Amino acid sequence: MLEVSLNNKNFQIPAGRMAETVLVIANRDEKRKAKVTFTIKAHLDMHDNSLEWGLSIAGIGKEEHKVLVTKEENTHLEFVFEIQKQRRKEIYITITTPRASEIGDKATFELLVLSESFEWHDEIKITVESAIVAVKTTIGQEIKVARDIGLKAKVRGISEIFAVLAPYNLKGYVFVETSRPDKVLALIRGIRDAKGVVRGEMKVEEIKHYLTPTPTIRTISVGDIVELVEGPFKGEKAKVIQIDEAKDEITVELFEAMVPIPITVKAEAVRLLEKEGE
Repeated sequence: MLEVSLNNKNFQIPAGRMAETVLVIANRDEKRKAKVTFTIKAHLDMHDNSLEWGLSIAGIGKEEHKVLVTKEENTHLEFVFEIQKQRRKEIYITITTPRASEIGDKATFELLVLSESFEWHDEIKITVESAIVAVKTTIGQEIKVARDIGLKAKVRGISEIFAVLAPYNLKGYVFVETSRPDKVLALIRGIRDAKGVVRGEMKVEEIKHYLTPTPTIRTISVGDIVELVEGPFKGEKAKVIQIDEAKDEITVELFEAMVPIPITVKAEAVRLLEKEGE
């Protein structure tokens, strides 16, 4: 009797990256060994059907099997081996997406395990998507670095760079959305105040809290010191004396006014300078 398991079968990764999984085939029979046929079939859905996917299979024999898979070639591989009684075989499968693949390219690798009166099948599914790369910057130069990266990518015609983000509430880093993380390091070379690339990639979901600014009114309390950034009193410092969250309004008193007259403004018209008591 055989038991088969696959530890991971769904991947969303950028171009040029690897999907790694382990197929475990266990022979639970206490009396005899099992003869097993393992088949892997590739079904590719690509913008460019000439691109090659890397496929590596280790653990079946002494040598690792490596092939390049295209729409027409090496789409069907078959292996026959034996598993001794009460033993198991761990087959390590590594699939590498083409470096030139595009967002939305897909591959399905169909797995089939056959033995006497036993059949098991499953699929490994891979979708090429963008990733987020963090670039270290000089603190205070985030917007400049983001602008320079975007301009350089445009001038060089690097279409795999989709967005460059400099979140207002994150110091010392900018985010680059790309389907080719391997290109980012070369892209930032020569850009002043770009200090390097953080190892590894992230998904958009991991940085969403940086992309949604906290409403100004929720960061301000009565007694805080603010600066007016809009209207006739732009540049003036003031003390918060009242907050109306329902109307998104803040009432302040100007420091420089001869007579302390309350002024009510929209929350976005002020910039927090100092919290009360700090």
